[in-house]
Amino acid sequence: MKRFKFTLQSLLNVKLSLEKQQKSELAAAQARLDGFVRELADMETRLEAQRAEYDLQGGPAVRTFDLAARDIGFKALFERMDSQREKIRVAETERTRVRKQLTETMGERKMLEKLQEKQRERYQEEVRREEAKLMDDFMSHQLS
Repeated sequence: MKRFKFTLQSLLNVKLSLEKQQKSELAAAQARLDGFVRELADMETRLEAQRAEYDLQGGPAVRTFDLAARDIGFKALFERMDSQREKIRVAETERTRVRKQLTETMGERKMLEKLQEKQRERYQEEVRREEAKLMDDFMSHQLS
């Protein structure tokens, strides 16, 4: 009796390998996004700290030069924060793309596994029929 062999095993192996690769890509994309979000949170913390420091130093004795320097510093920080938000948006788009690919690959893998199970069930039924036929042949020869 021949062994069960799934006819699409090589395709299933490719899907399993691709799924593993996409999972690692998703983890990397999530890690990049998390890093960008942490950097933005750090920037926001620095902004609040600078604002609090400038509030303490404020008052009528603040020189025009100091105000201009503060303004330049705040503008630079706001620009970096805007740039960081753009990086976050791009990273979220990339994560979504990879997640969608992974979901599609997982669906294809599951479909192939269901097909494999159906083929296995048909094979097992065929084996049972052949064994039953052999038993019937054996019994008919014993009775003759």
